[in-house]
Amino acid sequence: MSKSGIRVLALLAGMAVALPAMAWKIVMEGQPFTHKASGYSIQYPAGWRYVKWGDQAVATRDGPALQRIYSDFRKHKKAFSALGKDATPEMMPQELAEKIVAEMEKEGSLQNMQVLSNEPTTLAGRPAFRVHVSFRTAVDAGSVRYEGIVTGANSPQGIFLVGYTGPVLHYFARDVENYDKALASFTIAELPPKR
Repeated sequence: MSKSGIRVLALLAGMAVALPAMAWKIVMEGQPFTHKASGYSIQYPAGWRYVKWGDQAVATRDGPALQRIYSDFRKHKKAFSALGKDATPEMMPQELAEKIVAEMEKEGSLQNMQVLSNEPTTLAGRPAFRVHVSFRTAVDAGSVRYEGIVTGANSPQGIFLVGYTGPVLHYFARDVENYDKALASFTIAELPPKR
């Protein structure tokens, strides 16, 4: 699978088949997931399962097709690989949000995608964006209606993203509060400069 294939859209629409075969771990309260290479940490909901996949981690309670909270780190170089674009440390949150939405649309695995909101917020104390979208999966994937939220912030080392997605029927509304709690736990450690 290409690097762009495991980006946001893969998490939003296509990981239900790929992830069950991986080694899932149970989330324990007070034991956040830490991505050492980029310095981020997040406390997923206790009792959920999670798996690390490259610079991403995905957590779910009932299975990734039913709900998932994910965290991702992207270096500025090729940050938007589906678009063939880089990010820069100077990019403002709304510029990043526009690129994330464009990348979702470019991947093409989402049908009838609509941006429900695109608002400024903070992530780990940094200026950030929060994009809320709705979409359907492709007909051959069941044409299920989903909603997703992606929150992201820029830093000198790269872009940090925390997202949530679930089917509109039952799951999205039920677990959005868990997403907000995980989002509030997200921290970014300052890493020493590379020599």
